[in-house]
Amino acid sequence: MGKPVVAIVGRPNVGKSTLFNRLIGRRKAIVDDAPGITRDRNYDAVEWNGQEFELIDTGGYLPEVRSRMDEAIREQVEIALEESDVILMIVDARTGITDVDERIASILRKDAKEVLLVVNKVDDQRDDWETGQFYNLGLGDPQPVSAMTGRQSGDLLDQIVLRLKKYNTLPEEEGLIKLAVIGRENVGKSSLVNTLLDQTRSIVTDTPGTTRDPVDSILNYKGKKYLMIDTAGLKKKKRIRENVLFYSNLRTYRSINRADVVIYMIDINEGLTRQDVSVIDEAASQKKGVVLVLNKWDLIKDKEKAFATYRKEITERLGLLRYIPQIYVSVLDKVRLYKMLDLATEVYFERRKRIPTSELNDFFLPLIQKNNPPATKGKEIKINYVTQVNSAPPVFAFYSNHPKLIVESYKRFLENQLRKEYKFKGVPVILSFRKKNK
Repeated sequence: MGKPVVAIVGRPNVGKSTLFNRLIGRRKAIVDDAPGITRDRNYDAVEWNGQEFELIDTGGYLPEVRSRMDEAIREQVEIALEESDVILMIVDARTGITDVDERIASILRKDAKEVLLVVNKVDDQRDDWETGQFYNLGLGDPQPVSAMTGRQSGDLLDQIVLRLKKYNTLPEEEGLIKLAVIGRENVGKSSLVNTLLDQTRSIVTDTPGTTRDPVDSILNYKGKKYLMIDTAGLKKKKRIRENVLFYSNLRTYRSINRADVVIYMIDINEGLTRQDVSVIDEAASQKKGVVLVLNKWDLIKDKEKAFATYRKEITERLGLLRYIPQIYVSVLDKVRLYKMLDLATEVYFERRKRIPTSELNDFFLPLIQKNNPPATKGKEIKINYVTQVNSAPPVFAFYSNHPKLIVESYKRFLENQLRKEYKFKGVPVILSFRKKNK
């Protein structure tokens, strides 16, 4: 049912984001475009000693109105509890235990989730004695760490992996084509899923998942079984606006992570926004197949003229993601919904496609001889061999005498030629340039 999830919680200024960046090994910020909000939305994958998990940085709160502090903190922690298998509560060794720390710990003690108490800013052995006071929070043994320098971060990861072994979930049923229907509010996501399920009358079951995955519907179509991943709204109506956005972004990220193909829906009257492109780019960066579905086609009058205009504009907006196919539908009138499902299925199999090595070399080597990579730093660059080393997602290895000197424009040329010959419709492809064997 997807990777286990670890959430970082704590009051502001204890070093949550610094620790997040330390554990994922780089700096990453997902920024919401909504007016008046400048907050990092951080979710990313971590791998340690063979164990993969999703890490969430929940951020801190300093509301302008003091009376909202308790509500904001409680909601943030509740979201983390709902979504996560293990909680990291971060405290600050230099400031000691605060009232806010005690309030968060009180909430965590009442939940059955595994909690690991992390004492940050323990920069050297002389600071280790500061951790003892945090036993008073009642959350077990404190784990000292320095997010800034990385001190004992490996020990912390060992402790996380130890706790995650209890929560490793069973893999989903083999043979399922996993589709996540994603998009902004009021674009018709729920109506699309409900229409497909109701019309085919082929709901095998509504599979209850964990608190992270409330309902996944099974759909049978043309002899294939599909898992329609739920991206529904909030479970609780009472949410502070920032927490609503955080929760929604987190759900979207996790739905992408679980899917084989993302069906991204937009309202054709609103067009493709910057926020849409950002989420589609996230799906591509996770190497998922993508189908762009433009809903409410029934509202367009001069359809023939509009189609050419919209298609050109959308393709330009997609930029490097223009390999993603577009389909224009009307959920209300039930137009092209099954063509959309056929297209998503095609993208699913494109993502799993393998090209024989001999065929790849027969295609690429004459092409490369006619269009040699440009020389760099006075060195002639040769590519001698090409092979596909993986599928779902497809990865192609190009063996060269100077792989690090191959310029980006030439890499794009190779990808464009690959797509021209072999399509890979709606699928990110990875080109890996490696040193040839001597």
